[in-house]
Amino acid sequence: MANKILLDIHQAKPSFDENYLPPVAFDLKVKAGECVIIECRDLEVATAFADLCSGMVALRDGKVLFKGLDWFELKEPRLSALRGCIGRVFQKNGWMDMYSVAVNILLPSLHHTRIDEDKLVDQAMTLCRKFGLPGLPMDTAREATMIDLFRASCVRALLNNPDLLLLEYPAESSSAELMSPLLEMLNIAQNRGAGIICFTRQFSLWNDYKDRVTHWMRLQEKGLTSIRLG
Repeated sequence: MANKILLDIHQAKPSFDENYLPPVAFDLKVKAGECVIIECRDLEVATAFADLCSGMVALRDGKVLFKGLDWFELKEPRLSALRGCIGRVFQKNGWMDMYSVAVNILLPSLHHTRIDEDKLVDQAMTLCRKFGLPGLPMDTAREATMIDLFRASCVRALLNNPDLLLLEYPAESSSAELMSPLLEMLNIAQNRGAGIICFTRQFSLWNDYKDRVTHWMRLQEKGLTSIRLG
């Protein structure tokens, strides 16, 4: 299980229509239980790369495989089922204002998987308490505080034990009090074999988790490069 490749990006060149990613070939392998920290100062580039990992960026060459399956060879409903294996923290949160935050938390898992709704709610409630929420937030996103939205975004990403976590700047957007439960839950996720990709503006923010980091990387105009720290 430890050697199983979850995400395999091989010589993936984004389409010319993709404006944010540099026009270079990307290579990245993430195995089960690995944690990759990617330093990227350009927030839009980071989001575009997370989209690439999720099969949401058109390619002019190369492949992006998740769990051994090529995103661009899949059709619905298998495509949605595979995306249901990914948990994501969006830097802009990605909330639908017409629904409560609770519905926003539950909806991705309800759409992508067949888990029993009552079990899903129980899981969500447990995660909410881990992150300091008294329960599932019934307010809309515009009514909630920024710190509670971050708590909720972590719950949504971790719900239903995803195989891959894509976390856009979770250390930067949280308060110090939330880093402890976040790192605890990431540690648990790694131990059960989940792959993790975290984007950051500076590596030092992850000093408290460096023993669990498998790869340090930097995403710039020239593409994705490996960094050796220390």
